[in-house]
Amino acid sequence: MAQRPEHRRRRPVAAAHAPAFAAAGMPGGSRDGVDLAWNGATERDWTRLLATVGRAPIEQGWSYGDAIAAGSLYRPVRGVFRRGGRPVALVQALEWSLAGVVRLVKVVRGPLFLDAEPEPTLRDAVFRLVRDRWALSRAEALFWTPELPDGEAATRLMRGLGMRRTVTGYSTAWLDLSPGPAALRAGLDQKWRNQLVGAERVRLRVRESHGGAALAWLTERHDGHRRRRRFGGPTGAFAAALAVLAPRPQDVLVLQASRGSDPVAGVQFLRHGDAATYYLAWSGPEGRAANAHNLLLWTGIERLAAAGVRWLDLGGLDASMPGVSRFKLGLGMPPVTLCGTWF
Repeated sequence: MAQRPEHRRRRPVAAAHAPAFAAAGMPGGSRDGVDLAWNGATERDWTRLLATVGRAPIEQGWSYGDAIAAGSLYRPVRGVFRRGGRPVALVQALEWSLAGVVRLVKVVRGPLFLDAEPEPTLRDAVFRLVRDRWALSRAEALFWTPELPDGEAATRLMRGLGMRRTVTGYSTAWLDLSPGPAALRAGLDQKWRNQLVGAERVRLRVRESHGGAALAWLTERHDGHRRRRRFGGPTGAFAAALAVLAPRPQDVLVLQASRGSDPVAGVQFLRHGDAATYYLAWSGPEGRAANAHNLLLWTGIERLAAAGVRWLDLGGLDASMPGVSRFKLGLGMPPVTLCGTWF
């Protein structure tokens, strides 16, 4: 079980596994003036580069790789791409080695480019360098979900690498927080805004923390709901591990809504670079009746924006849960569908 956030400690996973990777001397590579170096960045370097990316998904965050390693046989492998000595992209892969011979590798929502619109030659060189690193001829199986919008261009790129799609695209929505609360509130769906106004009138009390007992309360209820409804998504233990491994306590934001002394709903946000993810949420019957989630999500948006966060990833849109998807899209931004998982 993941250590509770109130017993915060520094980098237990990285200390155990990163030196082994560095000692392994993983080969890098060069292509069309782009150089790739593996496991040469520190956590501080990685976090700084991730902030440069802007819309950086949590799956490419340093803490995410460490949390995966804490609860599985996968280990993070991190690469930085440079052109002319300047960083231009980064990628975190998760590698599982079987007897030191066969490797199963996942790249989830990467690579990421420091330029929001990289030129085609740079993009192609980065993707080819990732593909060159793992090959079936060396008993290495790469399952790759690139951070590319679905469409013909992405399909041509991935097929050009000799890969085929095995899973259709993941969908999410990104909210740009830079316009500020007044503009964002004006852009809300009318029904969503009315529910927010109703929740504000109820005068629910919102408490803020960075983990601790509030997160333990939330993860326990999330896991109970997850078991009853039999839906996928992160476990409470994994969400707690991400909180423990966050670079700074303020990168974890937990909000609880209460009526009287009893919490009726809770949410967890996780910051990574210049972005954050709406990661966990739970509401009881009283919280749903009071539209507590509208209030908690809106409060989170205000506080993240005040802390300098630019982008909020709403954490996935699932066709099997249309009510949840409609709730997220009520914030007024369009969905984004990625090009799927390729092998």
